Amino acid sequence: MKQKLTFSVLRKFDRKIGRKVKKFNRDLDKAGKIELEHVAVELAKRVHFQLRIRPRLKLILRILPVLMITFLLSNKALAYLEPKKAEIKINGEAILVASEGNLENSKNLGEVEIRQAVSSKLSPFEFVMPVENGHISQGYASYHRAFDIATPIGSSIKPVGSGIVEFAGYMPDGKGNVVIVDHGDGLKTLYAHMGKIYVGVGNMVNTDTTVGTIGLTGRTTGPHVHFELYDNGIAVNPSNLLPQ
Repeated sequence: MKQKLTFSVLRKFDRKIGRKVKKFNRDLDKAGKIELEHVAVELAKRVHFQLRIRPRLKLILRILPVLMITFLLSNKALAYLEPKKAEIKINGEAILVASEGNLENSKNLGEVEIRQAVSSKLSPFEFVMPVENGHISQGYASYHRAFDIATPIGSSIKPVGSGIVEFAGYMPDGKGNVVIVDHGDGLKTLYAHMGKIYVGVGNMVNTDTTVGTIGLTGRTTGPHVHFELYDNGIAVNPSNLLPQ
């Protein structure tokens, strides 16, 4: 009888303890939820305050989603265009740009013949020096895109090839009296520091024509002809195009 009474008391005690534990757990969960809500509210308040006092941060947060969307769209566009590389045609034959990974399988592809035509033409220039008995006193360099050919003052200057006079007159940039001859195909020659000019714009000239004489016009330290050669508007080294 005493043993049954003892078990009954223990069961009641266990149930009472269990109810208290469950109530404690519920109270703890409720307190945790309240604490999380409080933290979330405080965090939202702080973020809102920071955004209000920092307009740049607000602008960045607005732009960031746009940048992310643009990045994703560009990646998709590249992935779509990559397999659609344009064909390259050489002399009417179409070839495809192959990646390194496909080179091993290139043996199974048909061979494509690539043809090219090489044409040549004679230089319009007949001799090197535009003056007789002259010597190059200063050659071509990055800071001096011309030949300075020294010879006695008054010596005749003749063009190095046939052409049409494009300019004949004085240049205030230090070159003095200048004659420019257009030889066609984008090639032009310039003769500067001339004493006298014997031709005018539009005159046809050749290697027998005296276009002027050696002088000291412009900025010069001695009698010479400043000779420039232009290929499609670019000053080039005369030795690359003139016959040796």
